[in-house]
Amino acid sequence: MRAPRTIAIQHTAPTDATATAPGTADQDAGGTALGTAAPQPTFFDGTYGSNAEAGDVKTKFSSIPRWRFVYNTALVVLDAVMMLAAYTLVLIILPNVHATVEGSLAGGSVQTGLTFALVWVLCLLFVKSYERHTMGEGYALYTKLMTAALANFIVLCSVAYFFAQPYPRWLVGLSCILSGVFTIIERWLMRRSLHRNRKKGEYNYPTVIVGSPDGICKTIDKLSTDNGLSMGYAPFAVCPIERVGNENDPDAPQHLISVPFAPRNEHEETMRVLTLNSHLAQTAKHLGANVVLVADVLTRDSETMRTLSLAVESANMELALSASVADLGGGRLVMRNNPSMPILSANLPQYSWTTRLLKRTLDILGSLVALIPGGILIGLAAIAIKLEDGGPVFYKQERIGIYGKPFHCLKIRSMRVDADKMDAEVAKAAGVELGATFKVKNDPRITRVGKFIRKTSIDEIPQFINVLRGDMSLVGPRPQRQYEVDQYSSLYSTRLLVRPGITGPWQIGGRNDLSQEDAEFLDVNYVENWSVMTDIAILIKTVGVVLRGDGAY
Repeated sequence: MRAPRTIAIQHTAPTDATATAPGTADQDAGGTALGTAAPQPTFFDGTYGSNAEAGDVKTKFSSIPRWRFVYNTALVVLDAVMMLAAYTLVLIILPNVHATVEGSLAGGSVQTGLTFALVWVLCLLFVKSYERHTMGEGYALYTKLMTAALANFIVLCSVAYFFAQPYPRWLVGLSCILSGVFTIIERWLMRRSLHRNRKKGEYNYPTVIVGSPDGICKTIDKLSTDNGLSMGYAPFAVCPIERVGNENDPDAPQHLISVPFAPRNEHEETMRVLTLNSHLAQTAKHLGANVVLVADVLTRDSETMRTLSLAVESANMELALSASVADLGGGRLVMRNNPSMPILSANLPQYSWTTRLLKRTLDILGSLVALIPGGILIGLAAIAIKLEDGGPVFYKQERIGIYGKPFHCLKIRSMRVDADKMDAEVAKAAGVELGATFKVKNDPRITRVGKFIRKTSIDEIPQFINVLRGDMSLVGPRPQRQYEVDQYSSLYSTRLLVRPGITGPWQIGGRNDLSQEDAEFLDVNYVENWSVMTDIAILIKTVGVVLRGDGAY
């Protein structure tokens, strides 16, 4: 097993800074030296809320938007209906199974169906498919649904064993498979409906954004995009802050102060401006907030963040952190409170040898299955290429694989012979940068046959041979060339820690239509969070992307 990473967290002693009026914020670490003229401001100014606020405490459930109850109730009912539909379909297409159920099981087909539906909903609850953000996610949600289908099969088998119910194997197996498929379709439709409503300004979580004025503006802009709107955060208030300190003394403690916020448009003019102090959580709650989103400035291990997180969570609100603040996104974090030095251990369980072995097994089996129909498509493409220009059918190019090791990536040729020697010329003519995401629409080097096989991804079928060789995986970041790798930032270079893939988050997330920033984010996020079930979900979603030809050129 892979050894976990460890990070030492050193706790600083609390300071005895004097409380100040609202409008000030606290010092992140260290304390005021003895003999200084004036104490430093603190986050805590005597209370966490006024007496009036204390007498108006809301329950946990009353702070949850009403639409969530309605939406989650609809999901539960529809999920149960999907299992009942699958169960009924099995009984219809397999009359022998229906006769067995009616003749051997207590309660007959009705009670058995209700039991199946109840177990299915409980399995979906167990994998957390009803949580606030899971229900609006993409392939991460589908991963949970497939996990629930597997758990459903195991639980039903256990119920049959412990309660001596002779459930037919065909009934259990097909019901679990079909209910999983039906529920994926149902959740996809519900997710699209949720996103449509969020673009209309409905079904959102009122959000307070904390950070620097620049960070707040960038966060608002990101939440205003199509992908941002689907997240469900609706900013209605801001808390602008900045760090200040003694520039002449690098060891002096940093402090946080509230600063003005200059709205850029009419929407931002309507936003409330709040002060960073101990009243922030209760003020946000009583204004109707569900979320406090930290954009920047605050650090995850600062005294302010630790205090603010307790205040926000005790008010039954969500504390959301941007990636720049929560800097250990993919790890499982465990605090070891040793008296001598507290240690925070971060472990990425997907990098254990057992998970890697399972992924490699999936790669081999998937590639062998894909090459059976793929061989026919390769033959047809070969005939078309020979008729068009008589050149070679296959194209071999050096790409960079896991740990920076080069290998020869196989493809069906879709460009003119020696097209790779024209990269710089084509990039210059198109006015784009020759870099890690170099792609040109209407590339003059692509042949007529090449346009078709690129649109349908037939040109990538030979890469299943690369997967069998161990150069690539079915799912992972796309392999790139050396000049592209040379331009990687330190964080983006982590994509070399996994095998490159035929498909991956980049392909299902927009392919060539993605900006460089978005493509890099998806790749790094995959490296941090991949799992076998996530790979399966990406493979399933890839089928739809290929059929539609999204972002392919």
